[in-house]
Amino acid sequence: MKQIISASNLSYKINEKKLFQNITFDISAGSAIHIQGTNGSGKTTLLKIIIGISKPTRGSIEVFSEKSICFLGHKNALKQYLTVEDNLVLHGIDSDPRLDKHLNDLDLKSSLDVMVASLSFGQQKKLALLRVFLNDAELIVLDEPCVGLDKKSQDILCSFVADEITNGKSIIYSSHISLDINAEVLSLN
Repeated sequence: MKQIISASNLSYKINEKKLFQNITFDISAGSAIHIQGTNGSGKTTLLKIIIGISKPTRGSIEVFSEKSICFLGHKNALKQYLTVEDNLVLHGIDSDPRLDKHLNDLDLKSSLDVMVASLSFGQQKKLALLRVFLNDAELIVLDEPCVGLDKKSQDILCSFVADEITNGKSIIYSSHISLDINAEVLSLN
């Protein structure tokens, strides 16, 4: 299998406080890693290092993907003052032929003309997930993807992630809720 990421002895500290140290892992195409840890253990920081937003204090990481990385963080990257449809246009996914299916599955089809600020937190999370569902990346990185989702939406997400792994994509996610997929656990505790 094609290697997507190789991380060796990653450490990170803030003001002399060590969040984590000596984290080593590899991920290949068609596999998943579930990053676990208590609040404040550095899960989000590690994800930011993986996608290149932050640099480790020590250690090295190489990403071998030739395509962009699909990332969904804590913040949904939605424009609150625009409608659902405007946000789809802004993110360039409004003409994707798969969009209608996902809008229906996530119960967002009837909300296209609603301002994002008027949506519930769960609806906003589902809208943000559309960018993940319509991605063409080799690597998908998700930070607490189940927060705010009802059981039906969590099941849709788990099914999607399992299909992406079967199709050769790599998944790295942090979550206090375990997705029902085969994933290597990376504990930061």
